Amino acid sequence: MKQSMTILALSLLLFMAACSDGGNNTNRTDQNNNANTNVELTAEERKALNEAVGEITYITGFYYAASPPDIEVVLADELGYFDELGLNVKIIPGLDAEGMKFLAANKAQIASSGTPSQVIQAVSNGAGISGIATFGAEGTSALLVMNDSGIYKPADLKGKTIGYHGALPANLIAMLQYNGMDASDVKGVSVGYDPTILASGQIDALTVYKSNEPYQMELLGHDVRVIDPGEFGAETSFGVLAVNNEFAAANPATVEDFLRAVAKAHEYAIANIDESIAVLAARSDSVYDIPTETNRWKVESELLEKAKDTAHGIGWQTDEQWNREIKMLFDAKVIAKQLTVDEVMNNSYIDAIYKGTELIWPQ
Repeated sequence: MKQSMTILALSLLLFMAACSDGGNNTNRTDQNNNANTNVELTAEERKALNEAVGEITYITGFYYAASPPDIEVVLADELGYFDELGLNVKIIPGLDAEGMKFLAANKAQIASSGTPSQVIQAVSNGAGISGIATFGAEGTSALLVMNDSGIYKPADLKGKTIGYHGALPANLIAMLQYNGMDASDVKGVSVGYDPTILASGQIDALTVYKSNEPYQMELLGHDVRVIDPGEFGAETSFGVLAVNNEFAAANPATVEDFLRAVAKAHEYAIANIDESIAVLAARSDSVYDIPTETNRWKVESELLEKAKDTAHGIGWQTDEQWNREIKMLFDAKVIAKQLTVDEVMNNSYIDAIYKGTELIWPQ
């Protein structure tokens, strides 16, 4: 029901955007394309610039899950940070794969992507989008096994059955390749979203998120263990904000201020976990599992803190992060050409909102 409602909402958005797209783009360009963000603007000047842009559509990566950057975007809206900067942001709960399509068509201006891979694959397919911030420098994707399975390293997976959702993730294929194997050495099967299939013995390992299925299995009393691909040469990142390149080029100051509001909201989300989850629950139009989402944010915020770049503010992304993701996708034959970082990532907006690690707020 929830997914159906979201698809309906996205379809309605596409229709409405198609009816009004041309005029909006023209207005945005007229109002903002000459803004030189190297010139110091007053707070009122920036606010007026942002107000002239009009509505900005943002699509979340997985409905109202308590993951970055969605938790920060929702809080920036709830706490009035967008309003303070003159930003009119419309948040639509969705899925990141759909969000990339809407970004590519400029029907949404900014969207959430679970990993850099989604952005890279979209660019590889011709989309004019870029990653402008990445919150987690260490990935959440992992393999879950029963603790008594005897599986501890990639070589132990030879001949085993791995359950996955949709497709075997590229970082897991890369993990096998980087350890002398390939995807043909395991049997991959598509499974549903009930992690207890692992305990049933129908599969030997299950692709999971560190912040979700392990918690669910432990609640049910199952003794499980996580195998982290990052420990075997296949590290990923997570929590990406992506932008339509045309929109960003026309409205650089507005993109910066969107990131500014989100970065400020991050500080609140870290310090006020229960209150932040309550905001997400109130926005959701279906049953919201507060304990599960609280655990998700606790685990993921710890990953953010553990792997953050101490010389930069939250959201800073490195060439190395994106290069390794490009390489994994290329090695796994998901993309046909090895793209450059400049083609998929732009750090200029996040760079403009910080002085070192200090967030610059317009005065």
